[in-house]
Amino acid sequence: MSQTIETQKRVEVERFEFSFFVNDNIICQRYFKIRDFDENLAPLNEAAARVYKSNVSKELAKVNSLKELADSVASVDFGIIPNYLKRKSIDYLWDNYKPYYAQNEDSYRTPPKKGDMFQFEVKVDTQSILRVEFPNEYFTLNPKINVDIREVIQEIITEIRYYLSVKNNAKVSN
Repeated sequence: MSQTIETQKRVEVERFEFSFFVNDNIICQRYFKIRDFDENLAPLNEAAARVYKSNVSKELAKVNSLKELADSVASVDFGIIPNYLKRKSIDYLWDNYKPYYAQNEDSYRTPPKKGDMFQFEVKVDTQSILRVEFPNEYFTLNPKINVDIREVIQEIITEIRYYLSVKNNAKVSN
């Protein structure tokens, strides 16, 4: 009996998830709760999809909210994760800079990393509602070794909670 109660609690806790990948290899994964979750943003089943097709304004509000979330967290220009990785790249460059030694251009340039892609994904009930990719070519970090986003996890979860809550989406639709 107690095991089924623990399983029910665990399912409720693990309803929301965000994951961060490099080339489809998981780097970070966190489960969390959202108070006042807007169920309109949950993954659609076929019946709900038919209702959404008849109500275009609800569908547009859902798309706009998810686009704003994607821009806030993973936009290369001003997203939380890319800005954090840029700061880490600058720190790396300054830590390895030796002003009294002759430096050739190859010592501070990033080797070409064609094909390395970062992916950010948000899931509700194990179904993906948002997946964003951005390239690694802007950062000096080796993505397989130096990527550590633990310092910004709370900020990422706060942004996800903000954009997926009923209160925020009520403001958007008015």
